[in-house]
Amino acid sequence: MKLSQLARMVKSNNAGATYLTFDIVFEDLQGLNRVLASGALSAACVAGLYRIAPGDVRIFAFEPTFTIKITIPRPFPSGGIEERDFDGVQQFAPLLDIEIDTAA
Repeated sequence: MKLSQLARMVKSNNAGATYLTFDIVFEDLQGLNRVLASGALSAACVAGLYRIAPGDVRIFAFEPTFTIKITIPRPFPSGGIEERDFDGVQQFAPLLDIEIDTAA
């Protein structure tokens, strides 16, 4: 099952001028734990999608809001000449197709 089918919401935005943050929100703690237990949403996976080093990926689970938060460095500083998404709101799309083992 794809992450987009399990999550209630997946969004991205700037976390300052040099970082992006992704919020993946679930309906309940069971959905959050299912994704975490699968191991599919790892630093290595995210790094591969965004072509960065796994050590640059930070993943946090916040159980009270059923949310996984991921922070990565921006490929270009916000507002730089190479910038294509000033607000960082279109950067979540590669996460949507991550396959989650629903048996986990």
